[in-house]
Amino acid sequence: MKLRTTKYFIKEGTSNLRRNKVMSVASITSVIAALLVIGIFFIVVLNVDYAASALESQVEISVHLVNGLSEGIINAMSGEIEAIEGVKEVVFVSKDVALKNMKQKLGDKGYLLDGLESDNPLPDTFVVTLTNPQKASSVALALNSMSSIEKVSYGKDELEKLLKATYVLRMTSLLIITILLFISIFIISNTIKLTVFARRREIGIMKFIGATDWFVRGPFIVEGILLGVTGAVVSTALLGGGYLYTVNLIQKQMLGFLALSFMPFGSIITSLAFLLVFVGIVIGAIGSLLSVRRFIKV
Repeated sequence: MKLRTTKYFIKEGTSNLRRNKVMSVASITSVIAALLVIGIFFIVVLNVDYAASALESQVEISVHLVNGLSEGIINAMSGEIEAIEGVKEVVFVSKDVALKNMKQKLGDKGYLLDGLESDNPLPDTFVVTLTNPQKASSVALALNSMSSIEKVSYGKDELEKLLKATYVLRMTSLLIITILLFISIFIISNTIKLTVFARRREIGIMKFIGATDWFVRGPFIVEGILLGVTGAVVSTALLGGGYLYTVNLIQKQMLGFLALSFMPFGSIITSLAFLLVFVGIVIGAIGSLLSVRRFIKV
């Protein structure tokens, strides 16, 4: 495409917005409404996924060792475990430290464990964190094949349920966003169609004097993209302000512990802006193409 043609498309698309202010406002309002629905659902999906990822990152494997291992053997085992594929970190917790931690968890009732220091029933333990919770089974299998290990536990049934639930949630979210995207394109194309209908004679004249289909479509595509970007910017501002207000409101209502599962504002506004601008461009451009298709056949 020639630079002169591109400049013409941009100039005409911008002029069309100014000449048809009422319809432009109506189109932008439709874009904003559609993007707000998509954005709200996207924020919910991001936060649920954020919470699910936080839970998955807390998946740990407890490796109980047999009694009486020397420090050298324990260090060697630590290095061997770290070399297993899927292992992120290995932390050794001695039986004395484990007993102390248990006392702290019991709080005022910690005295119930007094006297166990000389005959500590707790085992020395490795706490293994994973790079990916999906690798828990393979890592546990590798650990069970090692010597000097008494027990390997990681809540297999609970982990499988968690992974299944998060997978279903993510796939369902993707499906719903896709459906919302198609609904948005339908709404936008019908709104823009009113603008195109008012200029059907102009399109007919351009076709009769020899203008190609893409030369006629060009300004409308630019117009649709501008409508989409404008709607995306406004929607992002509204949703970002609403998100920040909601989080602050929860904290002021002394429910701040719930905000711990919320995605940080900086991360969510960045993801939201990229998504809405992209979706705005897509639905604006496709909406314009679908709208002008009927009137371009003369």
